[in-house]
Amino acid sequence: MFKKIALATALVATASFATWDKFPVLENHKGQAQVGAGYLMQGDWSQLDLYLGARFTVIPNLELGAKLPYRVFTDNDGNDGPDGLGNIPLMVRYQFMPTMNVFVDVDLPTGDDEVVYLDDGLGLHAGVQYSQPFGMVNLGSELGFKMRTEGDNHHTPGYEINVGAEGDFAISPMITPYVGADLNVKITNSEGKEAITGKTVELDDSGDMGIWIYLGGAFTINPMFTVDASFGFGLGDDYYGEDTPMKIDLHLNVNF
Repeated sequence: MFKKIALATALVATASFATWDKFPVLENHKGQAQVGAGYLMQGDWSQLDLYLGARFTVIPNLELGAKLPYRVFTDNDGNDGPDGLGNIPLMVRYQFMPTMNVFVDVDLPTGDDEVVYLDDGLGLHAGVQYSQPFGMVNLGSELGFKMRTEGDNHHTPGYEINVGAEGDFAISPMITPYVGADLNVKITNSEGKEAITGKTVELDDSGDMGIWIYLGGAFTINPMFTVDASFGFGLGDDYYGEDTPMKIDLHLNVNF
């Protein structure tokens, strides 16, 4: 049972605890707000999340951001699941070269206990990003490290490294299709307590890997408003479980 819950948690963590994007920070004193919805499904289980986010470049090359997620509903084979506030990530990115950023994201354990499952410890995601235009393709990439402390549910996920890349295709001023992939690899074993026995269990999940593939498009209405729609899915039975996880995301970006 602990293994199954840990796999379900991996999907939620992959979908929510991620950097805003893989491209250069916004210009000085420029900001962006985001409101959106994400629908995740895996086998008989599904959930709908709403989220608000904002980021702003406070001084040249230093961008600060945060997101507020809320679980609207969870459905497990026709049975209602938890709803409520999710963990709040705080994001910092610094562009130290025209093509490179460093970032640190801190995932605060503010979510409702039933909503965040085993992710009730403090999360950290840090790394470096490289981006560069190549003709009509704008390439963004990322190398990161993820960890989470033990929470009240006595679960410590294994440390992970992630490698990702995204290509945005500038086919017109109004439409920008994109495709990307993120590889997540566990480099240490997860630990937790069995609900019945209370014994500490160490999962043999070091080396488990999953790849998240996504594609979508950004539709620019005007310089202030952009609508973004995407579809993603995960591959890797050891990381995600036997059923293929999928996600549909739709959000509005407001530049200011």
